Amino acid sequence: MTSTDPALDELLRALEPPYRSRGEAKVGRMLDRYGIPFFYEMPLIVLDRGTHRRWHPDFTLPAYGGLIVEYAGMPDVPEYMQGIRYKRRVFEANGIQAVFLYPSDLARPHWEEEAITRIEAAGAGTGYGLPYHGPSQRPYSRSPGSRYVQPSE
Repeated sequence: MTSTDPALDELLRALEPPYRSRGEAKVGRMLDRYGIPFFYEMPLIVLDRGTHRRWHPDFTLPAYGGLIVEYAGMPDVPEYMQGIRYKRRVFEANGIQAVFLYPSDLARPHWEEEAITRIEAAGAGTGYGLPYHGPSQRPYSRSPGSRYVQPSE
């Protein structure tokens, strides 16, 4: 959702993290509209094949116990999807809750509400989830503090 003021949209876009795809940008904007704080590509250490590795999941939701939200934007590429399936298995093996969103999810008429429902359900499994009250009345409201933090390496 964008405002009716193109100048405002441009100013707000400049404050966003450097998303790697349009799909990630849609997910990030949706999280922001719903007042869900997140870290974009925050480093995460996982145990992968007996070795600790640093991964950078798309979105980490601290208010949901570190729930990961991944946008899998190339479902038609077999090698890419093989990597997504592997990522899902590694998250599960490490006890990390994750929600995966696909282009087909974002194409649905009420995709935002459906995504929030999935996030709420997964967040409940962490013991953290916040109560859902619908999107903010202010279309570009920010959560208390910074909703986006550029990870330092």
